[in-house]
Amino acid sequence: MTTLEAVEQRIQTFEIREVETNAGKTKLSGVAVPYDTPADIGWFLEDHAPGSFAKSIKEAARGLPLTLFHDDHALDSHIGVATEWTEEAKALRGVWALDDGPIAQRAAKLATPDKDGNAVLGYMSIRFAPVRSEWTYAEDWNPDLGADHKDRVRRLESRLLATSLVSTPAFVGAKVEWVRSSERARTREATGREVDAWLGWVTEMRGKF
Repeated sequence: MTTLEAVEQRIQTFEIREVETNAGKTKLSGVAVPYDTPADIGWFLEDHAPGSFAKSIKEAARGLPLTLFHDDHALDSHIGVATEWTEEAKALRGVWALDDGPIAQRAAKLATPDKDGNAVLGYMSIRFAPVRSEWTYAEDWNPDLGADHKDRVRRLESRLLATSLVSTPAFVGAKVEWVRSSERARTREATGREVDAWLGWVTEMRGKF
């Protein structure tokens, strides 16, 4: 095989291809539950202690589902999975990767905060299993008279089962903070400078034969 034939063969196999990276991936971040914040559950008041989910997210840091309105039984209500958890002094924060289906993408749009931080589906709610709790009982328990006449429970340790997007949360501070959809990023396997150098070499080689 002559040198020129080798050059021609390399030209035939050489190509520039565009590669898509992270195409169509949507991520959502928010406060799953604020700590030290009482919520009125109806018959009692409830709050979560800082670090109460630390053991749970360490054991199942990823893969916990994100659903719509706590509808765990409907398959199309599962719209994503948790990818990150951050335990902070005042809240448990998370990041979720949403699937590419139309329901998940519609939910992402409805959960995206506007310039004032509001959204139709801009709140979060958790489903959990209590492990250790501390109860304080009201002496004159009567829910009809308001929060001061209700029992209180502080969740010292709980196992996180799922998080949901909701329109009305138990904890007002449990909000979606941002939703990001990655653009169709494209990269070249060979840069323009590399291409120019290659073509220059081919032209030079051809001039010798």
